[in-house]
Amino acid sequence: MSRHNIQTFTGFRWLNAFVAVGALAFAGCTQMMQPAFAAPVAKAYVANFKDNTVSVIDTDARKVIATVPVSAGPHGMAITQDGRTVYVSGDGSSSLDVIDTASDKVVKTINVGKAPNGVALTPDNRLLLVAVYDDNRVVFIDTTTQTVVAAIPVPKPHTIAISPDGKSAYVTVQEPGHFALALIDLDTRSVVRTVALEKTPRDGEFSYDGRRFYFTQAGVSSVQVLDPASGKIVAQIPTGVSPHFVGYPAGSAFGMVVVQGPGELSLFDPATNKPTRNVTVGKQPHWAATSGDGKTTYVTDEGSNDVTVVDLATGGTARIAVGNAPRKVVIQKTAATMRKGS
Repeated sequence: MSRHNIQTFTGFRWLNAFVAVGALAFAGCTQMMQPAFAAPVAKAYVANFKDNTVSVIDTDARKVIATVPVSAGPHGMAITQDGRTVYVSGDGSSSLDVIDTASDKVVKTINVGKAPNGVALTPDNRLLLVAVYDDNRVVFIDTTTQTVVAAIPVPKPHTIAISPDGKSAYVTVQEPGHFALALIDLDTRSVVRTVALEKTPRDGEFSYDGRRFYFTQAGVSSVQVLDPASGKIVAQIPTGVSPHFVGYPAGSAFGMVVVQGPGELSLFDPATNKPTRNVTVGKQPHWAATSGDGKTTYVTDEGSNDVTVVDLATGGTARIAVGNAPRKVVIQKTAATMRKGS
C-alpha cells in the first residue's frame, strides 16, 4: 500500500472515530435534557374578585399563562393534594366552580346557597366544606359525586380551616354582636364548641402540625394564638395595622401573616410567637399561599393588582401582574415539590 493510501486510510479511521464520539456525546446530552422538558411545572391560581376570573401562573416562568372565567366575586379557594382540581366560591352568586387544572377550564358548577365565602378540603380530599354566608350554614360536598350531602347551621360563616387530622374544623363567625369561632366535629357534623370574641374574626388557620390555631380580628393589630385542645387563647403575636391571612405551613421555618396597612408579609417564630422579619409586598395584600417545599410564598396584592413572590430564606421579592383585585391564591404541589406524607 502506498504512503498516500496509508495516510488516507488513517485519516478516515480518525474521522470515523471522531464522528462516533460526537454522536455518543450528543446522545448523552439529549438524554440529559429530556427530563427537563418532561418535568411538571407547578401552577398558582389567583382569584380576581372584581374581574370574576382566575389567573393561572406558571411558577417557573412567573407569568400568567391562562385566565379562567368564574362565578361573580370569586372568594374562597381550595386545591386537591394531587393538584388536579381547584374549587372557587362566588361571593356574588350561589355557585361553587370546579376547575380542571389539566385544561384550566370550569368543568362543573355546584349550587351551594347565597354568597358562599371560605372553602376547605379535608386532608383525604373526600369532603369540601363551604361557608355559605347569606344562608347561615356550612355545607358539605362529596368531592367524588360533586354534590351537596349535608349542611349545618352556622351564623354568618366566613372562613373555614380543617385540622390536619381531619377530625374538626374551625369556622370564623361574623354575626354582628355574636362574633365567634365555631368548632365543628366532622364525624358528627355538628358544632361542639363556640369561642366568643369581642371583635370580628377575619381569617383563621391551623398550624401544619395541628398544635395551634392562629386567627386575626378586625381592629386588632396582632395574631391570636389558640390552643385547639383547650379552646383558650394562649398568646398574641404583634403585627402592623390590619392583619388578615395567617398561617404556619409545612416545610417552612416561619409562621406568616399578611398585614394590609403597611403592605407587608410579616414572618414570626412559632416557638416564641415573636416577629422575625417584615417583607414589603404590594398594596393592600389579602392572602398568601406557600409552595410545597416551604421555600416560596405567593402574596395577593388586592390594591395593586399583582402577586408578590417572596423567597422566605432571603426576603427577596418579585412581582407578577394579574387581574383586578386579586384575593385568594392556591398552588399546585408537583412531584418536584411534594413533601412525603403531605
